[in-house]
Amino acid sequence: MFADIVIIGAGVVGLAIAKELSSIFNCIVLEKHPSFGCETSSRNSEVIHAGLYYPQNSLKTELCIEGNRLIYEFAEKYKVPFNKIGKLVIAVTKEQEEKLISIHENARRNGVCGIEYVSNTYLQKYSPCIKAHSAFISRNTGIIDTHSFMRCLEALAIENGATFSYNSEVIDIKKTNNEFEIFIKIDEGEIFSLKSPIIINSAGLHSDEIASMVGINDENLKINYCKGHYFKLNSSIFDTKHLVYPVTDNNLGLGIHLTLDLNGGLKLGPDTSFLNSRQINYDVPNHLAEKFFTAGQSYIKGLTLEMLSPDYAGIRPKLQKPDENFRDFYITDETARNLDGFINLVGIESPGLTSSLAIAKYVRKLLT
Repeated sequence: MFADIVIIGAGVVGLAIAKELSSIFNCIVLEKHPSFGCETSSRNSEVIHAGLYYPQNSLKTELCIEGNRLIYEFAEKYKVPFNKIGKLVIAVTKEQEEKLISIHENARRNGVCGIEYVSNTYLQKYSPCIKAHSAFISRNTGIIDTHSFMRCLEALAIENGATFSYNSEVIDIKKTNNEFEIFIKIDEGEIFSLKSPIIINSAGLHSDEIASMVGINDENLKINYCKGHYFKLNSSIFDTKHLVYPVTDNNLGLGIHLTLDLNGGLKLGPDTSFLNSRQINYDVPNHLAEKFFTAGQSYIKGLTLEMLSPDYAGIRPKLQKPDENFRDFYITDETARNLDGFINLVGIESPGLTSSLAIAKYVRKLLT
């Protein structure tokens, strides 16, 4: 079996790439799970980010800002449920105001539109459950039905002629002359292979393992599993029209924030917990409620421990180690490693959902 391009991984980024490339190439998408988006893509906050936090001239900034525009246009065109709900970034105390100003200035330098400081009167009107010393709003931040978005991407790719092979785990890759031979185990245990001159590694949590199959064993490209838990707020007394993100000194994430879903439900999360192993476990222990209560009560009026209940968890594929600062997306044609045709995407965490359509266009430019 032969394909122009083999895409490994049917998370939201792999699906976006399949949709983008299948109009000009014969594409096969390999996914070890029974359906698309079974890992990181279906276990996140479903937030459309605006690009506030990332350094200038980084891929995360460039692709997030472009992706923000593209995902809203896509959702409008294909009737994917979304809500451009806006996000409040808040300094809970006066001491945090310097950090708030720093984030606002970074967003302004990045060219993010729709950011402005808001008054206490505004907070009282639109988010009366929130206590804050000061705040600004990001009006281009929103939420989206991620499953509907992924289902639409898959349908468009199939309409273009892409083939999706689920329950198909890549177990080895051999480079021969000008093409790759990919060995795949299907759910019945049978092993078959297919050949292609181009592989796009979009395997998320397993992207470094796929890279190692072609001989890339770079310690800088090792994925660190970082778990984030969410807790549901079981109370109707909280009223906010916006997402709420307190500033944090944590360089590993955006802190335990308050998020709405498209049905108006509220949740707190995620936290940041690096795992010591690569075992995937989505349990949400009850004892973490204390941690979430401590974080939430600092900026949510009237929150009690009894109002929190475990919701869900996700695992992020971070290049960043616990003691490291910012790490960018790694999206590279590995020709320099004598691997012509191997497009390597590693460390595609937040804002990967927002950036997905822009990442797909970026990958297309690497190929054309």
